[in-house]
Amino acid sequence: MLTTAEVAARLGVKRDTVYAYVSRGLLDSERADDGRTSRFDPAQVDALASGRRRSRGIGEIDARLTSAITWVADGQLAFRGHPVDTLIDEGYEQVARLLWEEVDHDRSWRSDHQLHRPVAEAQALLGPEATGIDRLRLAVTLAAATDPLRHDLHRHSVVQAAERMISAMVDGLPCVGTEAIGPLAQRLWPRLTPQPPTPAKIDALDGAMTILADHGLATSTLAARVAASVRGDPYSVVSAGLGGLGGTLHGAASSQVHRLFTTAEDAGSASVAVGEILNRGDRVPGFGHTVYRTDDPRFGLLSALVLEAYRRDTRLLIVTDVLNLVRERASVLANIDFALGALTFLADMSPDSGEAVFAIARTAGWVAHALEEYEEAPLRFRPRAQYVGPRP
Repeated sequence: MLTTAEVAARLGVKRDTVYAYVSRGLLDSERADDGRTSRFDPAQVDALASGRRRSRGIGEIDARLTSAITWVADGQLAFRGHPVDTLIDEGYEQVARLLWEEVDHDRSWRSDHQLHRPVAEAQALLGPEATGIDRLRLAVTLAAATDPLRHDLHRHSVVQAAERMISAMVDGLPCVGTEAIGPLAQRLWPRLTPQPPTPAKIDALDGAMTILADHGLATSTLAARVAASVRGDPYSVVSAGLGGLGGTLHGAASSQVHRLFTTAEDAGSASVAVGEILNRGDRVPGFGHTVYRTDDPRFGLLSALVLEAYRRDTRLLIVTDVLNLVRERASVLANIDFALGALTFLADMSPDSGEAVFAIARTAGWVAHALEEYEEAPLRFRPRAQYVGPRP
């Protein structure tokens, strides 16, 4: 970590300018051990220096927002100052309340049972081509249409709407196993797979939801904050997040990993499956990350839970063969999408199930960012376009 003087020297600015960067959200500072001075992440300082040296091109947006929700750094992830590895045993519901700063932790999770029937009936109208994310969008829309108080943006009302909405997302999915009651992960399991649940399998799914609850200002979260900045209700915020989540570069990345394992299983060879991807000129899914230059801490946390749940499953060898092959040949580290794809593959879920898990989990983060954005000045996101088309 760097001192303030070292940061000023590296950036070629005065110490007062360093403090200005902190106040504007361009740099994050930590209190040093002496309790008086500040220290800074050298990687973030270098990134800021690089950004100051080069001019921004047309069509490129670079923005930083201040947020007190999630700390993301190389090998580190924390929610409200709590390292994620210390929150795994808390469960998704409690972590969601931590993100929302909801103090009433003893209150049972709010679920509108009158909403479940119309959501289930609407889901039954969808054909087999409907994906999990399609069904979640439908559940959110129906939850919004049946909530006459959805425009109440006071914190407690938003939290109640969030709990109602997430419950509708989970309970509205069609059941492919034996329906269950209890915590969200326990209720979600039979809606994703016919596999009988075990405590370790439920822990793996709950852990995935906990780990994925937020990840800073990802693309979908930025979309959610933009919706909140115009004072969209929480359902509109989540709908905006769902729109930004779709696609294999974000929420659906684990589906490609799942299909990689399926190909390896059918071919009986990890190298054949990986080779097919490389022959197409594509990157092997589930490896590397735009934020982490070292370990993605979420990969190790979820992988440990998946290993505990499926240590006796022979298909686990397929997962480890792919992992070891890519690590040895490309020297690139696996990310959360690899672990999530492994979970959906071993659990006999559909390939797109990971996107549904991701979306349900990340709803907690979107709502947390909405609550934070509601405290900011409205309409603050208004980039200006530089017109390059034909003149009228």
